[in-house]
Amino acid sequence: MRNAASIVRAALGALTLALLVFGSAGCNGFGYTDITLPGNTRNIPPQNSFRIVGRLGTPFVAKISDSRSSWKITGVVPLNIIIVNNAPPVRIAVNKLTNDDSLVSVEIITGLTVRNLGSTVDRFGLAVGNWGLAPNFQPAANPDVRFFVKGPSLQVFDALVEDEQNAYVVEATAPAMILFDSPAGGSGARVDATFTEVGFRGVFNIDLIYNNVVVQSVFTGTDVTLKFP
Repeated sequence: MRNAASIVRAALGALTLALLVFGSAGCNGFGYTDITLPGNTRNIPPQNSFRIVGRLGTPFVAKISDSRSSWKITGVVPLNIIIVNNAPPVRIAVNKLTNDDSLVSVEIITGLTVRNLGSTVDRFGLAVGNWGLAPNFQPAANPDVRFFVKGPSLQVFDALVEDEQNAYVVEATAPAMILFDSPAGGSGARVDATFTEVGFRGVFNIDLIYNNVVVQSVFTGTDVTLKFP
């Protein structure tokens, strides 16, 4: 088991993810920007993100929840997942979809601090994690807003994610899924995000997914904006 843990740590160390959500002076270091009242932002808990790593290409189904919303994500290793405007505590369960001993591991990050690590090498294994006194999985997010940065692989990028009230700044590595929890208080108002590459590995490949429907896609450029409606 010690060897497996060493492998997990090495794999996680190879994949960088930083979540930088800027707030006003005096906040926790992570918060949001009120675009109508700059300098008058309230404190919020640090944002949460997740790394799913292990044997490249291993398929999985993950369920993630904070204290008000949950999301189901189907993907392959590796994947970075970020919740903006989250409501901790959080929990995650990752089901491996292969009948082999491939490694799948999940790491929970609060702000820039690793909080919890879970892994499995079992056939069709389950890796779980939580941070805080996580309740049962909550109802599905409504609206369910996702920005799926599919590529270019290993591209570091900055993103400004907004609703009509607040703005959040994220820095992450593709492939990455950004989950926007309860934009505009869950009212279903307009959402948008601007993505900018840090360095260059190729053009962006991004989907904006709204209630399980891809409403906008881009496969071009190094500085792009997606919005809905």
